[in-house]
Amino acid sequence: MDLIYRYDPYLPVKVDTAPDAAAAIKILCDGNRRLTSVVAQMQRTTLGEQPTEAIVVPFCPVSLGLPLWEGAVATQQPYAMVLGCSDARVPIEPIFDQSFNDLFVIRIAGNVLGTECLGSVDYAVRHFAESLKLVVVLGHTGCGAVGAAVETYLSPKDYADIAFTHALRSLIDRIMIAVRGAANALTQVCGRNVVHHPNYKDALKELTVYLNAAITAFDLRREVAAFGHESMRVVYGVYDLATLFVTPAPLASPTEPGFAPAPQQDDLANLARQLAQAVVDKGLLGTRIDVWKKIE
Repeated sequence: MDLIYRYDPYLPVKVDTAPDAAAAIKILCDGNRRLTSVVAQMQRTTLGEQPTEAIVVPFCPVSLGLPLWEGAVATQQPYAMVLGCSDARVPIEPIFDQSFNDLFVIRIAGNVLGTECLGSVDYAVRHFAESLKLVVVLGHTGCGAVGAAVETYLSPKDYADIAFTHALRSLIDRIMIAVRGAANALTQVCGRNVVHHPNYKDALKELTVYLNAAITAFDLRREVAAFGHESMRVVYGVYDLATLFVTPAPLASPTEPGFAPAPQQDDLANLARQLAQAVVDKGLLGTRIDVWKKIE
C-alpha cells in the first residue's frame, strides 16, 4: 500500500477558507474523517487484506502557507483556534488533516484554561478577528493530567505525592471541578454503590475527560465574550486514542466526527448526567452495572 503526497505545479491554486463557524467545523470534521479513513485502510492491509490502490494526497505549498521563493512570509490568518492537551500522541493539525496557517494552537496538559492560556486566547481573538471563525477545546482519552486528578480525588492522602509542585497542583485543581462533577453524575445515574464497582475508576476517568473539555469550553466562551467577541462560536470535542475520532460524547464505535457547543451554566449538571449515561452505554462499567443498581 502506497501513501503518496503529490504536488502538481500546473494545477490552479485553491486556498481553503472558512467564511463562518459552520464551515470551519465542516473542515475540521472532514479532516478527521480523512485521517480515520486512511488509518482504517492501513490497518486492514496490515491484517492481511489485499492492499488497495495508492492513496494520493494533494500537496500544494501555497495552500500550506509555505513560501515559494526565498524571503516570502505568509500572513498569519488561522480560521480556528484550538485549545488542546500537550500529550505527544495528540498532534492537533494531523488529527484534523490541517496544515500551516490553518489553526492557532494552544497546548497545555489537561487542556485547562490558565492565565497564560488566556493571554494567548486574547492575542488570537484580537489579532485574527477577520480570519478566526471558531474556537475549539479538544480533550483526549487516556489523559495523564485527568488521570492524576482522578487519583487525587479517590486517594486524597496521596495528593502530596501526585501534585508535588505548585505548578502541577494548579493543573490538578482546575481539573478537580470536572472530577467532582463526573463522580456526582455517575452516582446519580448508577446509584451510590457504583463507587465499589471494579471499573469505577476507569469510568470516572473517561467521564471526566469529556466533562473537563465541556467545562473548559464553558469558561472559554465567557472569556472570548469578555474580549468583545460574543458572536465567536466555541465548541468542544474529545479525541479517542483508540478510534482516532473526535466526538463530544463517549461512543463504543463512532462512525462520524463531531463537536458540541460550549454549554450554558444551567446545562452543565444535565450534560454531566448525559455523559455519565453515555459512559454506561459504552460498556465501561461492564454488564454488571445492573447488579450494582439493584444493590441500592
